[in-house]
Amino acid sequence: MHKIFTDAPQQINGRIDIPKPKVESNTYDVAETGTRADLNPYAHANHFELVRVIERMYRRYLDRLRVDLIRIGADDISPSHAMLLFTIGDDDLSVRDLMDRGHYLGSNASYSLKQLVQSGYVDRTASARDRRSARIRLTEKGKLLCKAIKAADEVNQAQIVRNERDRMALEETFALLRKLEVIWATDLQQGNGRLMGNGF
Repeated sequence: MHKIFTDAPQQINGRIDIPKPKVESNTYDVAETGTRADLNPYAHANHFELVRVIERMYRRYLDRLRVDLIRIGADDISPSHAMLLFTIGDDDLSVRDLMDRGHYLGSNASYSLKQLVQSGYVDRTASARDRRSARIRLTEKGKLLCKAIKAADEVNQAQIVRNERDRMALEETFALLRKLEVIWATDLQQGNGRLMGNGF
């Protein structure tokens, strides 16, 4: 076990140093855009663009998580595998439960679990009721890593939520994304026919 996990989330100097992200300006040059409406970065907001933003945000978050993992001394796990630890959480799951909860493909889940077991983050044992089925749970090392990541993420959040207005905006954004998740999941489960058409 990495010694740093026992002291997580502190570093040698007693704190975690997370570099401040470079903030891109949301201002535009009227001469370049041609219209004042283009000054509004949300003028073209729609469902499809939202999905693209979510995809880019996730990739950026994994990049940031990679930096956090290096700083806390977890150099034997990838950001995507670290996120899988949070999908397992404090539960004792079957592999099927994990795939359903995290929407993983069978081959991807099996490979990821193999890596996490070999690194000592996950314990995989045969089910007492069905020896052909495996049960998975976090090891103490896995739990300590999750705790360290959460502590580092509190520093990241403090850069975004600086006042009550920021907090309310974050809560509203979270509520909207959860609503979309439920709508999409419901459509898929009900076999909504809206996606059926006559081709291109």
